[in-house]
Order: sequence, then structure tokens, then C-alpha cells
Amino acid sequence: MKLRIAALAGALLFATACGPSDESAPPAHTAQNLNEQFDAAIQEMSMAYFSHVPEAATQIGMPEETVPGTSERMMDRSLDGNAARNQALEGALAELSSIDVELLSPDRQRTHAVVTTLFEGMLSPSRAVDYGTTAAAWTAWYMPYPIAQNSGPTVDIPNFLNSQQPVTNAEEAEAYLARLAAVRSALDGALESYRHGVQAGAIPPDFIVEKSLAVVESFMAPGAGQNAMYLSFTDKLEQAGLENAGDYADRALQIIDAEIIPAYQKIADYMGEIKGAAPHDAGLWRLPNGEALYAAMIRHMTDLDLSADDIHRTGLDEVNRISSEMDKLLRAEGYDEGTVGERMQLLNVESRFLYANDAEGKEQLLDDVRAMVDGMYAELPNWFRNVPEHEVEVRMVPEFSQASAPMGYYNNPAPDGSRPGYYFINLRDTSLHPSWTLRTLSYHEAVPGHHLDGATSVDRDAPLLVKALWSNTSGEGWALYAEQLAAEMGMYADDPYSDLGRLQAELHRAVRLVVDTGMHAKKWSREEAIAYMVETEGLDEATSTSEIERYVVWPGQALGYKLGQLKIVALREEAMKALGDSFDIRDFNQQILDVASSPMPYIESTTREWLAVATN
Repeated sequence: MKLRIAALAGALLFATACGPSDESAPPAHTAQNLNEQFDAAIQEMSMAYFSHVPEAATQIGMPEETVPGTSERMMDRSLDGNAARNQALEGALAELSSIDVELLSPDRQRTHAVVTTLFEGMLSPSRAVDYGTTAAAWTAWYMPYPIAQNSGPTVDIPNFLNSQQPVTNAEEAEAYLARLAAVRSALDGALESYRHGVQAGAIPPDFIVEKSLAVVESFMAPGAGQNAMYLSFTDKLEQAGLENAGDYADRALQIIDAEIIPAYQKIADYMGEIKGAAPHDAGLWRLPNGEALYAAMIRHMTDLDLSADDIHRTGLDEVNRISSEMDKLLRAEGYDEGTVGERMQLLNVESRFLYANDAEGKEQLLDDVRAMVDGMYAELPNWFRNVPEHEVEVRMVPEFSQASAPMGYYNNPAPDGSRPGYYFINLRDTSLHPSWTLRTLSYHEAVPGHHLDGATSVDRDAPLLVKALWSNTSGEGWALYAEQLAAEMGMYADDPYSDLGRLQAELHRAVRLVVDTGMHAKKWSREEAIAYMVETEGLDEATSTSEIERYVVWPGQALGYKLGQLKIVALREEAMKALGDSFDIRDFNQQILDVASSPMPYIESTTREWLAVATN
């Protein structure tokens, strides 16, 4: 592998993202040599990352010749594969970290901040424990349990092939089939790592094993001919109008039937074996070195070294503040009896807010969501200096993964415009989406939330590695700030119930601070966490259960939303105070958005630099 990396390093060209030094830089020969050293280190890290996480290359539309073979391979999720990935990334990170960042050109300083901060976070869990998988979810997140109900290869691989792997010509069809043939090895490797974790004492809770098994069984149930990957591939072949499409389809069917479904069956068999022995405790505290692992996950998912106790207290404070706002609005609408949570539960079941749970009702819901997104687009020029040209497409979450998928999620567009951004909404049951919840979900996942962030990021003049990375805290913090911004735009002015939906969504993020730290640091049970969520914010029990179980397998991830939003709001207040009458919301929003995928410490420092210039 080292020889391959050395031979290919020259193919990764990042000169467009690393311009000349500014006039205040040290003498040219010193700066030039250091910048060249840094560029070489970025190439090494890029080769290490994309070689070991090839799906990331496809997601950002990286040309195949940059790192040959990435379009045909899957990430190696075996024990040896995980060790090799960690070793390659640690070595490249050490080289980057040894460079004196103060002497780099400004654009390189940003790249250094993004790459070193995010890879330090990504690798920190594997330094604490010898189980779990690095980059197991969303091509970046460490997972303590390599296979779960909402992520890992049994969920992510089908979703990735369906929505990310292109098939527009014969060459891409062959690449798809090659990657499809690599799925069995990826699944077998993940099962090996899963077994290792169980044997090391990191067995998932019984309810996670049960839900993960249900997803695996749901994938296998229709048979190869009705498998989601097969149907998606045949749709792509039809759209591409390829000759011999039937031959390609037959080859895919054979791979799915003879290799992939049996690999899923092996996973199902093992989960069936361990289900009875799995404990019920939800938190990381019970795992080997679990306290250190949770501290590492906080670092991984927030970019900061924060204590669980401090986060828990922040959550409780925010719960109290937001609940008070909701109480006033509920009373104004005639709901004045019971707790905030109890009154919100009444709104969950009122027929005037519900869509029919059939094909026609789901299509109407999707049409309404698309109209909300279009309406927001009309407002964006009044709040931002630049609006990216990439489109966002609203889609339904695939049926096989609906039972454990989030209510909504987003995938970035391809930088070359060949693929739009995708906003997926989970329609397993339309009653989970009362109409008053849809605005906020759409503003978060699409515009001005994740889509503005993602589309701006992929258009940024930066190394491909930077475009492939994403800070959980700044990205989710931005999307939560976008919900608040929508209210300030007046998008809820004539819709008090949707404004209650916005406040409930913000309350939900505050509750996350409480329950995530509650389970992983304070030994709360799954049931305690679910009850707190239902009683405090009024979510239905089914949604609360899905959410809580998500935090069990993605420890720390849910902390990023509220912590990131609080920091952005604090920075805006700082800017308003410093700039006074000259403050322009368009300038501030653009300042944050232009670096919104960067780690929060970098956003904070660059915003203060912008303020320093603006106030001189």
C-alpha cells in the first residue's frame, strides 16, 4: 500500500486550493518551502483517507484517476482493515501536525485547521479502545458497534449504492458491478469486527441487537429480484439507456442472490446467537474503558474537550428556557392545561394536522415539503450574499431502512453538478410528520440548513479532502441556527403551530444534551431517556424510542446541534455589539456559511478576525 500511495501521490493536485502566501508572510523561501511541505502532507493524508475510505471519493465526485480503483471498492471493515486505516491516518496526521501552522499561507491555515482537528477527533476513540470501527458511518464517524440498526454496512451500503453510485455509461455500470461484488467482503469484515467487540465485552444492548437484526431481515425478505439495490440498479440502467442493460441486470441479480443475501444471513445468524446474552444497559459506561471512550466521542463529535457534566447542565438550562417560550405560545392558542410535553402530544394526534397514511397522502406531504423549500429559496437573497446553484431534491427514505432511519437526513451534491443534494424524509408513517413539523424539518435538512452548507462546501476552492470532511458540531449547529433564522425571516409569522414545531425542534436538541450524557455518563436507562423525551417535549413514544436508540449507537453525535447553534448565536451577538448600526445579517451569515463545514474553533477564530478587520 505504501508503494501505491507513493506512486499515486503526484496525481492529487491541490494547487488551486493553496494559493500564494500573503504579503505579511515570512521570507519567500521559508514560506514557500513550508507550504510545499504542507501540500505534500495533505497529499499523503488524502491518499491515505480516500484509499481506505473509497466511498468518500465517490460521494464528492472525485475523478477516478485521482485515486484509481475507488469507484470499484468498498471500505475494508475487518479488524485488519480497521487497523491499517488507523495506522495510515495516524501517520499522515503526525506529519501534518508537525508543521508550524503560523508560517503557512491563510488558505493553508484553514486546511490545516480542518484536517487536523477532524482527524484528531475521528481517531481519538480508537486510541481509547481496541474495538469498534473508524469511519464506519457517513465516511467519518467512529462506531462502537460496527453494525447497528441505523448505520454501518447493512444500512449504509445499500443507501450509498442507491443514491451515490452513478450509472450513466457502460464503464460506470461495470464499476457498479465491481463494487457490488465487493459488498460481501465488506459485510464479512464488519461481522468479524462485530464479533471481536462482543468477545471484548462491547456487546450492543439487547434492543440494539434486536433492531439491527430486524433491518437485516427486512433487507433479505423481498428476495433478490425485489431487492432495493437490484431495483435501483435496473432503474439507473433504464435511465442511462445502455445497450445490454439486461446482461448488466442479470449479473447484479446473481451477485445479490449468491453473495450479498448470504452475507446478510450470516450476520442475522450471529445476531440471533447473541441476542439472548446481550445486556439491557444503554450507555458506554458499561463497555471496557467506556468512560474514556465517551470523552473521546465528545471530542470527536463536538471538536472540543467538554465534560459530560457541563453539557448536561447546559441542556437542562436550555430545556427550561425553551419550554417557557412554548408555554406562552400554547396558552395563546388555547392550550393551557398540562405540561408542555402533554400539550404538544395533543397536537400530534389532531386530525387537522395529519396526512393520510397512504400513497396519495405521502405524495401530498412530499409536494407540500417541496413547496416549502421553493418558498424559502425566494427569501434567501435577502439573508445571504451568495446562494449556491446546486439544486436540492426531496426524496422518500427507502422502505427497507425506514423503521430505524431518522425523520429526515441530507446528502451533499456532487461538485461537478452531476448529482443534486438529496433531502430524504422518512414516511414510514405519515402520523410521525404532523403538518406543523414539516417547515422546520425542511429548513434544517434543505435550505437554509444542510443544503446551503453542503453546496457551499463542495463549491469551495479547497482540497478535495477538505470537501469530503464535515464537522458535526458546525454542520448541525448551522442547520439548527437555520431553523432560528427561518423564524427571523418571517416564515412562521402566520403559522403559530409551525412556530411551535420550530420551538419543539429546538427543545428536542436541548433534550439531546440531557439524555445523551444521561445514558452514557450518568447511567440512565433507555426507558428513562425515552420517558424524559416524551414528557419534556411531547414527542410520540415511537419517535422518541428511535431517537434514543440512535444516541445509543452514535454516542455524542446528538450533542453537536445545540452546542454548535449556541456558539453561532453567541458569535452573532458579539458581531452585533461590535459593529452596531453597520451590522448586516447577510454579511454575518455569509461569513459563517463560507466556513460552515470547518471545526467550530476555526469558525470562532475566523469570525473574530473578520470582526477585527470590519471594526478598524
